[in-house]
Amino acid sequence: MYSTRLSRRRLLAASLTAAAPLTTVSGCGTGQSTGDGTVTLDFQWWGSGDRNTATEAAVALFEKRHPHVRVSTSFAGYSAYLQRLATQVAAGSGPDVLQMDFGFLRGYADRGVLADLGGPEFSAIRLGRIPRIYAATAVLNGTRYGVPTGIATQSLLIDPALWRKAGVGIPEPGWTWDDLLHEVGPRLKRALGGRAPLTDFAGHIETFQIWLVQRGRQLYTDDGSTGFTAADLTAFWELAGRLRDSGVFTSPAVTASYASGSSADSPLVRKLSAGEFQITSTASSYYQTYGPVQPIAFPTVSASAPLGMTAGASQALCVQRSCAHPREAARLIDFIVNDPGAARILGVVRGLPANTGILAGLRPDLTGGDKVVYRFLTGIGKKLSPAPPLPPFSSSEDKLDFTRVYQDVIFGKKSVRTAAAEMYEKFHTTVPGG
Repeated sequence: MYSTRLSRRRLLAASLTAAAPLTTVSGCGTGQSTGDGTVTLDFQWWGSGDRNTATEAAVALFEKRHPHVRVSTSFAGYSAYLQRLATQVAAGSGPDVLQMDFGFLRGYADRGVLADLGGPEFSAIRLGRIPRIYAATAVLNGTRYGVPTGIATQSLLIDPALWRKAGVGIPEPGWTWDDLLHEVGPRLKRALGGRAPLTDFAGHIETFQIWLVQRGRQLYTDDGSTGFTAADLTAFWELAGRLRDSGVFTSPAVTASYASGSSADSPLVRKLSAGEFQITSTASSYYQTYGPVQPIAFPTVSASAPLGMTAGASQALCVQRSCAHPREAARLIDFIVNDPGAARILGVVRGLPANTGILAGLRPDLTGGDKVVYRFLTGIGKKLSPAPPLPPFSSSEDKLDFTRVYQDVIFGKKSVRTAAAEMYEKFHTTVPGG
């Protein structure tokens, strides 16, 4: 999940000037009907080769089951997809059914682009087998705008062999920041030689969100305004400074080399650390590029405090409000999320399925990273906090800015207090209602 992505405002600016190329498989659907009652839906998503191939096969099965519905499909890489979607919507067109990043859902919903899936025309979408805590991820102000397709949460991905060899084992949920600073971190440092226990994660805004939830706060409130203070960010970055100074975190140079977020630059993959922040859905790629990894809970304030990790989804499926055939769109979404035949084709190309019955059916065939993530999520699920409020679309906040300001701290260009005040002012003056 944490990968090189354009910031929200840069992405929007780019989309206003040019439409990025989009791989089109079978033309652009227009929501048309033919004389024989056949209707056409346009379905678009982003993804890699495996996701694209599997989704095409699942759509073919849907068309076979529903001979009066034709589905025109198109896909692209992440940034190209979002640029094209923004351009299409601005021109009054775009797909009937679309894959949505949660970072953009509020903006499209607020602009009236997305349909309310709670209406009777969408009654074919069944949510009974999706746990409420995950189903709620695509609800804004009481209105459902999407259906989650895969489940995930934040984690530390560690090398379990190294942690066991160091004598610290695998920390149980509820271990604390004090444990990391005074016991687990130092023991790992002594055992690992020149390898840092953890990649410095304090430049990732997602980890600040975890720290806030542990203390009953949020990055954003329900109305999209700022949910923290400059003092909160100062305290978070001061804690990171103690971890860095004690050698628990990677050096500034190593940390900065991972700013891209790509697996090729990962200090864990490069064997410069023994663990790092990641979303659980990335575990399979670490198995391929590094070897066995184990997701563990973040340290928290105390054994009785919230873990700070939240129930998340890899993406959502939504419907444009202008869709001419909402009932057919609802059947397509329900098929992708809930049909066993579709599940056998799709597997985990959109993460571990949100439908508990579908997930249970896939469990015997899970291997590697998918298997360890399944065990982790099923074991920790009841301890996760609800998904945080969706971020505002027009905010100037983005992950790259947060990382940039933090790098000013670790390289000594700014004090923690100065940098935290700068970052807070950026949020506070640009977020609606901030």
